[in-house]
Amino acid sequence: MSACTETKNLIGLLCLGLAACAAPEPRAPEPKATPSATERAVRPNVVIFLVDTLRADAVTWGGATRPTTPKLQAWAQGGAIFEQATTPAGWTRPAVASLFTGLYPAAHGVQDQAHVLPASLVTLAEVFSTNGYATRAFVSNFAVAPQFGTDHGFQTFRFFDRKRDVTMSIDPKIGYVPIFFMDPEVKAFFERPPAEPFFAYVHTTDPHQPYRPPLEYLLWGRQNRDRYDGEVRFSDDFIGGWIDALRASGKLNNTIVVFCSDHGEEFKEHGGEGHGHTVFEEIVRIPLVMVGPGIVAARHTEQVSLLDLGPTVLQLAGLQPPAEFGTQGRSFASLLSGGGNPQEWDHSYHELIYPTKGIAFALRVKNWKLVSIAQDSYGRKQQTLLYDLSVDPGEQHDLSSKEPARLAAMRETLKQVRTRQLQTATPSQTVPLDPEAEERLRTLGYVK
Repeated sequence: MSACTETKNLIGLLCLGLAACAAPEPRAPEPKATPSATERAVRPNVVIFLVDTLRADAVTWGGATRPTTPKLQAWAQGGAIFEQATTPAGWTRPAVASLFTGLYPAAHGVQDQAHVLPASLVTLAEVFSTNGYATRAFVSNFAVAPQFGTDHGFQTFRFFDRKRDVTMSIDPKIGYVPIFFMDPEVKAFFERPPAEPFFAYVHTTDPHQPYRPPLEYLLWGRQNRDRYDGEVRFSDDFIGGWIDALRASGKLNNTIVVFCSDHGEEFKEHGGEGHGHTVFEEIVRIPLVMVGPGIVAARHTEQVSLLDLGPTVLQLAGLQPPAEFGTQGRSFASLLSGGGNPQEWDHSYHELIYPTKGIAFALRVKNWKLVSIAQDSYGRKQQTLLYDLSVDPGEQHDLSSKEPARLAAMRETLKQVRTRQLQTATPSQTVPLDPEAEERLRTLGYVK
């Protein structure tokens, strides 16, 4: 049996999903009126800071035991903190594609290393742009470089290239541009932002492997987790400075600022290190904070997802997206104003379809989580695991043999959901990877 056929069979054996996430019946797009100058002036700006590879428990408000995020902690106290926010995918490109489209990976088709975001899909930046927003992106991770379709809708997409933009000697193992080199351009943007409403996406890559913070940020030791936490502190200093720059510009009070991650990182909790291998909590739980006009300061335990962010910020900005945008994401804007029905936010779904590393799915309903593994990099095959996160947040005690009825019910729900997702799947599109592109992805851990 070929590797390709075996992979397809493994995916077929796990045709799982979440019925609540199915796309609604298609409807014709509503005509859009051109916003007036007055409307544009009062609409809030939107900024998304995404820190690659940041675990939920690596930030101060998420339970970090070290002072990793003092600047962001002071800022976050004024906004909505989501303690159970998750990502739908365990590595960067599919997670960011979900953020940009409000779709799960099966629906946007971005799952493997050569996949690109189809131009036919409507992105968050496109919605903002067509509504009179200036759209800017600052990105340092090659996994979401413009050649993979992530620039759709951005009037300016600044990709920081390691070969072109690093002006001094750094560790050759670092496959991305450290945040220090992004700072002059990003800070300048926030010091002098556009006059019209703007949407800015800033994607920094520290604390990605290989964990090489500057010496002054080696605050807690030289083991991998020590270095990782040092890079989180390194990131905090700069992002905190960018928020200060926006405040000094006078625009912060009319800006919705989002701080999040694309996925977490493993430190041998389930046998390995890095990411893109599993769908356990250390990978799928992410930090999420939102601060801005109309957002009540509070801590939330609802299970919101990265793909919910697009519909949410559009609603907060008073924009009506086209019918084809974000059909699987759910706006949680009502939660931010202090309302909402918590029963709508008691489940989450995650997947890993990355044939060279693993194929796995997870469904969480309230405190119960089902993990179904076809195969992974650590030798696990055809395993179904069940956890009660209320007493076992680290997923160390499999209860599948002790809860057969619950196991069967959750497996059936997951099967129904995955089936629904596959019915709305977008065929994957690929781009040829030349040797240089493969090497860049290899340094980030995405190519063996």
